[in-house]
This record gives sequence, C-alpha cells and structure tokens, in this order.
Amino acid sequence: MTVSASDLVSEVSNAPYEPLVTIAIPTFNRAALLKRCVAAALAQTYQRMEVLVSNNASTDETEEVLETFDDRRLRVVRQASNIGLIPNWNACLAQAKGEYIVFVSDDDLVAPWLLDRCVDVAGRRPGVPIVIALSDISYASGYRLPAVVNRRLQTGVCDGIDILKDVLNGLIFAPMCTIMLRTEALRAKGGFPGDWGPHTVDKAVWVPLLLAGKAGLVNERCGTHSSHDETVTSGLAIDVILQDVRKVVELILDGADRSIGDQKQRRDLQQQAKRYFALCAIFLFGSRRRAGATFADVAPELWHWRRELVFVRLFDLAGLARPLAYIFLPGGAVHLLGSFRNLMRRFAPQRSAL
Repeated sequence: MTVSASDLVSEVSNAPYEPLVTIAIPTFNRAALLKRCVAAALAQTYQRMEVLVSNNASTDETEEVLETFDDRRLRVVRQASNIGLIPNWNACLAQAKGEYIVFVSDDDLVAPWLLDRCVDVAGRRPGVPIVIALSDISYASGYRLPAVVNRRLQTGVCDGIDILKDVLNGLIFAPMCTIMLRTEALRAKGGFPGDWGPHTVDKAVWVPLLLAGKAGLVNERCGTHSSHDETVTSGLAIDVILQDVRKVVELILDGADRSIGDQKQRRDLQQQAKRYFALCAIFLFGSRRRAGATFADVAPELWHWRRELVFVRLFDLAGLARPLAYIFLPGGAVHLLGSFRNLMRRFAPQRSAL
C-alpha cells in the first residue's frame, strides 16, 4: 500500500500534542512541606512529565523525605552548598528536560489536572510561550481564598495583554505554581534575573511573555498557593517590597511602549500598571499595621511613596476601606468597624426583602 505525503501530514496533525513537561521544585529546609508538594506533583494525570527537585544543600530531613518516593519520574539534584533562592530556580531551569516547565515552591500544591489543562491549551497554538492557570490561596489560619473564574476571558489562547490587564486588575491570580512556561523562551531571556528580589522575580520573566503576543489561559483552579509568615518575602521591609513592585510597573511601562502601537491601548495598560502599584502599596501598609506596626512605623514610607498612590480610582475605595482603616485608625476603631460591617451583612438580606 502506497502512503501519500498528504496522508502523512494528516496522520501527524491528528496525533495528540504531548510535550514533555518538567515540574521544578526548588527547596531548602522544608522537609515537612516538601513531601506533600512532591506527592501532588507526581499525582498528575498527564503522563509525559518529570518532577525535578533541586535540594539547595538542606540540613534537615529533606534527603530522607525524597528517598521515600519510588518513582522513576522523580529526579533529584543536590547543590553542594546553598547557592541562594534565585540561583536555585535557575539551576532547575538548567537541568530541566521538558519542552515546558512549571516552577512550584515547596510549600505550594498543584492539582492533578494542572498539566492536562495547560498542555491542552498549548496544543491549540504550538509554540505558545506561556499558559496561565488559576490558583487558590491558602492562609496559615486555615482560611482558603478560592480562585475566581474570569468572566471576561475563556479557557484557550488569547492576547497576552488581555490576560495581563486582568492580572493587574486583580481578576486573575496566578502564582508560579500554576504558570507553564516554554523552557527555551525562558532560557533565551537568561532565566530569572539575579538583581530582582524574590517578591517579584517571577514577574520579570512572565510579564514580557504576556506582552509579546499570544498566551494561554486555563480559566479554572489548578493549584493552591500558600501564604504564611515563614515565606521568604514575609520578613522583607516595606520599601524593599515596593521597590520590587515598582520594577514590575517599569517593566510594563517600557514593554507597552515597545509592543503596543495603539496609543489608547498603550496608555490604558500603563495607567492600570500604576494603579496596580498603588493598590499593592495600600494593602501592604494595611497588612503591616494589622500585624502590629504603629502608624509612626509606616508613616515615613507612606510619605515617601505618596505620589504613587494618586492612581487609585474612586471605585477602588470601597475595596480599600479595611486596609485604609488599618493604616489611619487606632486598632480599637478598626475592630469596631469590622463588627459594624458584620452586623450590616447579617441584616442585608432582610433589608433587600423589604
């Protein structure tokens, strides 16, 4: 039987898209959390994957934990000495065998369907450099903030700038554990830059990919990001964090100038980036006051960044009521405000029924 060239093309085009994907887990002295993180990664329903753990010279039971896994898809690299957080991420990138890579912090969890969903979207446009999926947030108190399904965008390949706009507007939350990056695209950019802080270094690599063109979106919860007091960024000074966030804003401003020809669209994105900084700053100041800092503690930084806060819009104020109260009101008044709001919520259904 003779097989024509068109038959071969048809056969190839109908073959399922199944790229090798690396789930990279950089870790240091978090043996207790690492076990569930690795277990979740190995539980993927997508089969063409590897789990790469880079042990950054841990001194706890990390090695013993990793030895409990008997799975050929797990590959462990041990650093001879602690090379630092960002270099350890780049070590994962250097060792990855996958066409795509997902970086998962050792205290985060990925859902079993993460890679299946991301690869399905990537297969709709071969070579797409980034696919973003949604994530829950888990707090140390036990409270879980569920992922919110986006009402404007659907699962699939869309304009990366549209995704970035919704990230800036707080409509999409996607930490690194639910972002699948094309490995060569990340390597071409030199990996994670060493002159960025840990708070925003991930955005240094994926924001430019969104600005560059098409990107994938999985409009579904595919992981859980952990927020607690032992994260690397939790102990950073306000000014350090805001300097990092300011780098993200500058990255967007410059990228918009280079990649967006339409003046109105460019200005809109740049205004949203400035507003993003203002909202981040207000929530950060509010959280520090809530954690016990006095107004005198935060006042100097608040004054320093005052010109950056004017980009908050009038309709933002309702959502900012609590952090603003924490910043400017005494602690007792904040608790009274919270009690009043709870009382209003309790009687809201009765009022609406009248």
